[in-house]
Amino acid sequence: RGGMVRCVLGRERAGRGGRGRGGVDVWATHVEEIGELATLGHGQAMLAGASAGVVEHLVMYPLDTVKTRMQAMSVNTPKYRNVLHAASTIVRTEGPSYLYRGVTAICLAAIPSHAVYFAVYEAARRRLGSDNNDGYHFAANALAGAAATMAHDAVVTPLDVVKQRLQMYGSSYLGVTHCIRQILKIDGVQAFYASYPTTVIMNVPFMSVHFATYEGVKHFLSDEHGHHHTPQHIAAGAAAGAMGGFVSNPLDVVKTRIQVQGIDGLPHYSGLTHAVRTILKEEGSAAFMRGVGARVLYFMPSAAICWSTYEAAKRFLSHDHDHDHDHHDHDHDHDHHHH
Repeated sequence: RGGMVRCVLGRERAGRGGRGRGGVDVWATHVEEIGELATLGHGQAMLAGASAGVVEHLVMYPLDTVKTRMQAMSVNTPKYRNVLHAASTIVRTEGPSYLYRGVTAICLAAIPSHAVYFAVYEAARRRLGSDNNDGYHFAANALAGAAATMAHDAVVTPLDVVKQRLQMYGSSYLGVTHCIRQILKIDGVQAFYASYPTTVIMNVPFMSVHFATYEGVKHFLSDEHGHHHTPQHIAAGAAAGAMGGFVSNPLDVVKTRIQVQGIDGLPHYSGLTHAVRTILKEEGSAAFMRGVGARVLYFMPSAAICWSTYEAAKRFLSHDHDHDHDHHDHDHDHDHHHH
């Protein structure tokens, strides 16, 4: 999902309050500071975020297809041994275009989901009183971020269902609109949202592990003066993407199964707990790690690009900021800024 690239491109125009090094502080600091990116207007930030999301999906989509196929393997589908075997089997037996089936659904979601993200984020911050610049509102920003992510997922989830159904082996849907019509006719509108609770819950381990890993690895790789540069940001970002993808994979398997239930002989699930119990009983705990290789490979480059871009933009902005104040602070770590 284009989530991590969104972290780069404009979340909030924040007043810099004095900040401590509190662990939990770091998460909101990242969410907050990025909005200073050249003081992008909302329209620009939204479009930049949406285009970054689209580019990420286009480049990484074949891996996403492989992940979906591996997570949804059933008695009626080919048996894929690993990422390479799956990709080469799809290309050889179905054709290269099948790696991109359903890509339009996720591109269609990019602009509306980003528009909703920014609108909810700003509205929530206003409601929670954190849009005035007196100091630093961790809880309000974190809550606004959570609300915005839930709203974003509410837009993306129905199109993600369409995307995954088109990615399935031997999918009988002719395209996005045909798929939407068939789901409405056969399963009803609730099929588009059956996986929504799982999606929301999945963000918790993904985001927490992602941010914690990034900060930890970045700190570990910094030099004796505590400085870190682009190679460290790339390495820490890749590690964060890998760990976030790895720990959230079991819930991602459940999400995929709920979204493609009933296809290719896969069972129907009444919800998250029923899906977990059924998968455990019928396939064992190993099933929850299916597709983890593809998921880790998907998030590593996207998070590495995201974080290094983010840090570069932050450095660029802090230099501008220092210039305005007629003193040059060569320490790039945001924790040392107390403007």
